[in-house]
Amino acid sequence: MAKNWTPISLNKKQIGFLEKISKDCKFSGGRKFSRTAILRALLTAGKGLSLDVNNVKTEKDLKKRILLAFKTT
Repeated sequence: MAKNWTPISLNKKQIGFLEKISKDCKFSGGRKFSRTAILRALLTAGKGLSLDVNNVKTEKDLKKRILLAFKTT
């Protein structure tokens, strides 16, 4: 499968969150994951959601819908 490169912008808190996940994996007996691998895993997990995006107008609204979809899955 060919990989495509997609640049994204993250703030310091978001990058810190990804770094914490990576370090927690490593220091709990697993291995350290790249930020990209963590994002891919999150996206793959989200692919199976039943996500209703009708009439979503803001990123805040989208976040609420995503959280709701995770809770109901």
